[in-house]
Amino acid sequence: MEVFKMLIKQRVAWAPNFIRRFGFFHGVRLLVSIEKDLSSNKKRVKSYKVPGYEAPFYLRDTVADHAIFKQCVVNEQYDFRKFPQSERLLKEYHSAISNGEQPLIIDCGGNVGLATRWFAKCFPEAQIVSVEPDIENFRLLTMNTESLGDRVVRLHGGVWNRPAKLKIINPESGSAAFRVDELDVSSPDGLRAYTIDEICALQGRRSPFIVKIDIEGAQSVLFMDSPEWVSQTHLITLELDDWLMPWKGTSRSFFRCVSCYPFDYLLGGESIFCFRDFSETVR
Repeated sequence: MEVFKMLIKQRVAWAPNFIRRFGFFHGVRLLVSIEKDLSSNKKRVKSYKVPGYEAPFYLRDTVADHAIFKQCVVNEQYDFRKFPQSERLLKEYHSAISNGEQPLIIDCGGNVGLATRWFAKCFPEAQIVSVEPDIENFRLLTMNTESLGDRVVRLHGGVWNRPAKLKIINPESGSAAFRVDELDVSSPDGLRAYTIDEICALQGRRSPFIVKIDIEGAQSVLFMDSPEWVSQTHLITLELDDWLMPWKGTSRSFFRCVSCYPFDYLLGGESIFCFRDFSETVR
């Protein structure tokens, strides 16, 4: 009975979000499908048809997967278009397309691919690279992005500030909270660490257009050496983790780095959006 009461309460709370995003019929349909008892079979993968997306979404029956669906697809956490700076960003995007270029978006911490799907929908001509360290998440990411063909490149590994081998240090945590750390370089095991510059080089680009970062504190290493790619990126969106790891300073190197360049900073949901002002030179 308590589970049923909680389920009804959650559906009532989320109903306006689903209906506002998908309309009454499809909103209620998805609400009932997503807000359900997830205690039965956590390994089961189900598909969900969502208006506005040609291919279905694949989710496990876990709280984490369904929460990320609500975050990325229902609430559209990464929707930068609500900010006035987005007008210039979109102009730059269309200008690049008109000049025969294919802008590069890098999804650091791709999880099961829902943010990647959102960016692919918003930027239909862009190349997207999605990086994810957990193998089970990566398998689902592959399922969720397979319909996009070669527009999406999937990399099993993590993002770091230098070539290295990584390991997941909290495998007991939920699938949306995995953290990585560096292994001894001589270790025969470990995940591949990719730098942003390396990802750009693999795609034949000098710099990314957008970098989305949700890497559970690893940004403290990623921005440690004030990488040059930051100065060439139009939009960096980062999920801050100081609330999760108090007094660890996970965001300090990030702020030290981006403060060297003319960015506008805006908060949206759990993320900070940093829009690079290319009309202003670095002093």
